[in-house]
Amino acid sequence: MTNPAPPSGVFSRRFKQRYLESLRDYRFFYDDVTEIGNPDEARHVFYFVPGMNGTPGQMRFMLPSLTRVFGSRIYLKALHLPEFSAHAPTWEKYSLANVDRKIEQLQEDLHALMDRFERFVVVCSSNGFYDFSAAVQAFDAAEIESRAQVIWGACAPDEFGGSGWEKVFFPLNGFVHEGHRWWAYPNNNLLTMMNPEVCTSFTWRDGPSRLLRKIDLESRFQLGGLEWDYVSPSQLADAAKHAVAKIRRPWRAPAEALVAANDGYWQGTPHEKIEEHIRRYLPHAHCDFKPNSHLWVVNPSNATELFERLKPRLPALESSRSLRAGNSFGRNGDASKDRSGSNRIRGSAAPEFSNV
Repeated sequence: MTNPAPPSGVFSRRFKQRYLESLRDYRFFYDDVTEIGNPDEARHVFYFVPGMNGTPGQMRFMLPSLTRVFGSRIYLKALHLPEFSAHAPTWEKYSLANVDRKIEQLQEDLHALMDRFERFVVVCSSNGFYDFSAAVQAFDAAEIESRAQVIWGACAPDEFGGSGWEKVFFPLNGFVHEGHRWWAYPNNNLLTMMNPEVCTSFTWRDGPSRLLRKIDLESRFQLGGLEWDYVSPSQLADAAKHAVAKIRRPWRAPAEALVAANDGYWQGTPHEKIEEHIRRYLPHAHCDFKPNSHLWVVNPSNATELFERLKPRLPALESSRSLRAGNSFGRNGDASKDRSGSNRIRGSAAPEFSNV
């Protein structure tokens, strides 16, 4: 007797087809660009750790703020593996083996940064902070905390709960992948009264107003006049738990935490509870709550304000800034290409603790 086919939604095939087609769509920031600037000329160095379903190209959203505060002689490097490419279906990314590969790559990148630069800034996006925290357990705490300045924005919880929306949308477009239920949910500004994260745009006002589109920054596909994205609370929860279980000590150096006061992932949680959670991992963080949703809290105005506050603590690297000028970020010692072969843009001891 054969096993019955796993359940799927009435229109699951059509939704999956459009989503897979959208992986080839052009977006301004959602791509695999992993490097910006010239490391040999940089006066400030930034390392970007994407969050869940994030991509390295999202770091370009910070570029106007970075150049405004630090000038053009900056170098940006992003964590990236081909398993987490912008062109890979999201349900194929979050196996526990892939989470382990991500943490290992993070450790390789951090070792390379420490070999090459006296100091650098680590910018963690959303749940990417937990991958970073897991990775640094392999380092001497005093050494890496004296060399790296950590920024966490937007701060995210360390676990995923279920969603009542699954009952509505799984019968419409859902499917099962390796035992986990995936389904697509709609994004529309009219739905933000139920969850602020399902907006499609943000009006940024800093002088003349500008309309920023979420579809340029995150994974979204268009179908039936709406923008959609796939989610699996159970698979994403397993991936997050796997990373968090590796964290044994907090980051005790000063850090910056940019927190969304209108965050859909923390809905109903008092600010003091959110800050208490953040301080389990960053006990000396400066927590800055802004009246935005999870994605849009890292808008150019908030980012510029954060970098301006940070700049006095980040003296520029000396002209002999490269500790080992020949060191690269590739696994094979090829300075022109990293492990993923992704595109680049080139310019001129703490106590143990448990969270599971």
